[in-house]
Amino acid sequence: MQPSTPVVRQALRSDVDTVARVLAQAFDADPVMRFIVPEPGYRKRLTALFAFETLLSLRGSWVAVVDGEIAGAALWGLPGAGPPGFWSTLRYSRYLLRAFGRGLPKAMRAFRVIEDAHPTSPPHWYLQTLGAAVPGRGVGGALLRDGLARADAQRLPAYLESSAPGNVAIYQHFGFRPAGEIVLPGGPTLTAMWREPVGGGQ
Repeated sequence: MQPSTPVVRQALRSDVDTVARVLAQAFDADPVMRFIVPEPGYRKRLTALFAFETLLSLRGSWVAVVDGEIAGAALWGLPGAGPPGFWSTLRYSRYLLRAFGRGLPKAMRAFRVIEDAHPTSPPHWYLQTLGAAVPGRGVGGALLRDGLARADAQRLPAYLESSAPGNVAIYQHFGFRPAGEIVLPGGPTLTAMWREPVGGGQ
């Protein structure tokens, strides 16, 4: 029996734990996550990291529901939002400590490199994280189309960093174009990608 078509809705506060588990499953083999998240207890640490990220970006988080279960999530940085503030980060810092422990300085250096490469203008939708628990069910595509439709409705571009080389072609199919490489010192390389809104920019 084929699974139902994914239904996309905005994430709720009560979804955070499920979203974190789903994204941890999706990113289990991701090169950047494997580089910055320590062993042992990798999956639990990764789940804590995605709980932190979801809590900080709840207004920009959407989930795809298949047969009544959350099967994937997209976390977007909304136009003009900027990075999370000090107090918001401090409020959920226990999740960061759970995720990285003594590896936190290494992770923060990597995040700083990624953040420094992030374009500051024009205003845009920033796809921080997109993942599906089980690939091949149309979940990622449904989430991406939903978010890009919102960006297009506002006539705004979109930006992302692809941490998996195999995903670059997928994002190109949705209109993104490579915009440079981000090299983490001693670690993997990400591909920065930019997409102009369908119908032209502002």
